[in-house]
Amino acid sequence: MLRTIECFASPRGPTRDGRDRGGGGESRGKARRARSIPCRPVCAEITIRARRRSASVQKSFRAPPAIGLTNRATKTARTARSAVPAIVFALAHLLLVSTHASNWPQFRGPNATGIAAENSRPPLEFGPEKNLRWKTALPSGASSPVVWDDRIFLTGFADGHLQILCLKGSDGQILWRREAKADGIEPTTVKFSTPAAPSCATDGEHVVSYFGSCGLICHDMDGHELWIKRMPVIQTMDGFGTGSSPIIHHGLVYLLRDETEGSGFVYAFDVKTGEQRWCTARSEFRISYGTPVVWDGCVVCIGDLRVKGYDLATGTERWVVRGLSAYPCTTPALGQDGNLYVSTWSSGSANEPNPDYDQLLAQYDTNKDGTLTAAELAHTWMKDFFEIMDDNKNGLLDREEWQDIQNYMRTGHNVVMCIRPGGHGDITDSHVCWKSERGASYVASPLAYNHRLFLVKDGGMATSYDSAGKLLYEKQRLGADGEYFASPVLAAGRIYLCSAKGTVTVVDAEAGQCKVLARNSIGESISATPAISDNSLYLRTASTLWAFEEPAAQP
Repeated sequence: MLRTIECFASPRGPTRDGRDRGGGGESRGKARRARSIPCRPVCAEITIRARRRSASVQKSFRAPPAIGLTNRATKTARTARSAVPAIVFALAHLLLVSTHASNWPQFRGPNATGIAAENSRPPLEFGPEKNLRWKTALPSGASSPVVWDDRIFLTGFADGHLQILCLKGSDGQILWRREAKADGIEPTTVKFSTPAAPSCATDGEHVVSYFGSCGLICHDMDGHELWIKRMPVIQTMDGFGTGSSPIIHHGLVYLLRDETEGSGFVYAFDVKTGEQRWCTARSEFRISYGTPVVWDGCVVCIGDLRVKGYDLATGTERWVVRGLSAYPCTTPALGQDGNLYVSTWSSGSANEPNPDYDQLLAQYDTNKDGTLTAAELAHTWMKDFFEIMDDNKNGLLDREEWQDIQNYMRTGHNVVMCIRPGGHGDITDSHVCWKSERGASYVASPLAYNHRLFLVKDGGMATSYDSAGKLLYEKQRLGADGEYFASPVLAAGRIYLCSAKGTVTVVDAEAGQCKVLARNSIGESISATPAISDNSLYLRTASTLWAFEEPAAQP
């Protein structure tokens, strides 16, 4: 059954000047609380074409149980969750990771952990001339490879068209390619984004793809469309585009879609039919680039200045933690101790403020005219953001523009934090086990493993904590500079780190310092997070998908 559902959620919520700017304080203006809207899509048209293979009778919805608990235990867990020890959630996390362990079913693998199966052995050293199984040319895009058995799924953008691709894992052959039709393409800044940034998600029967330009599309594994959830072209902050990927959990597709003027939502859809189960407004948010994760019976979503947990079954907001940065780009990490780890960093946060305008003039205003041009900032970190910062488009970065930016950015805090399960309401003071500002990462998400937390910052600087918050090492150089848009992944006791310049550094995951084991030059820029399945490392670069694997030992 192919379902096409036209969904036009009209923009709601306060204007930018009246939104809740959070940062651990009280709301300002007329910002409204997010509302849970159960099972009521705003639809203009529903079109159904019969397809016998999927024409199953729709069953009544049954809420998924809490992670790691049986249906019988769900009610007890909800009424006494605060008494459940963290070990239960740690076991649930291990079960979640071990399910279809050799597959990599979404962004960063099982529940976005970034951890490969225990028996995976990707190569330590690789490149265009070493341990290369195959490579396949791809259209542009930044979505990460998603792997199920011998199939790899990605998205792409070429000649104004959005695409979904399926490749054969054994040889890289493109098995099918489908176009995602859009009335318009979301605006993006070329250096930092692409209309094909979100990764696919699969459960082995369905492949769900999301584009900010047109919405959700579900195919079967052979590329037949099952349903489409059409959405209007998204409006994101400053042209950075869409970054959040869909996830599939217990038969539901969860999607985070925040927009600039408080018209964002978090959704749950039936993976078989595309029917909306619930959506909850996020009118107090205007920025989110991270992918949701499932933790403690909630779908967890990071946004500007705070992270929230929404009940998996109903979408009701369960808890919030404040004190994040104003421009978060990361996805939370699940620890084996049952805790949730968050790292966010933004330029100009309150605990790492940018210089004021007079300081900028003193350093960069070479013609002493009291303002700043693109040429004067051409050799600074601001060069890539000049067009965004020049809000009135007069070709200058003037005092008012700079001050408006800094006033907002200073509402946030760069932070690394650990959150324990079982909370309700505002749990900022009650459930944050520890927090620090040292080593907080910008785009690359944290990696939690073996009671440790690993972070990588732009410039190629690695930081590691133990699960109790003890700093093991801080900002140690990888020897591969540049920006880090891809998130770290772990296999065989090694962490794989991809710089935007095209170097993949491999470090020892268990060492007491940042011990580099290998540096591999690929020769193309890297924005997508790698995937690991069995003994293969799948790496997407600017124009190519590479499969690296050591040859099998000869008998």
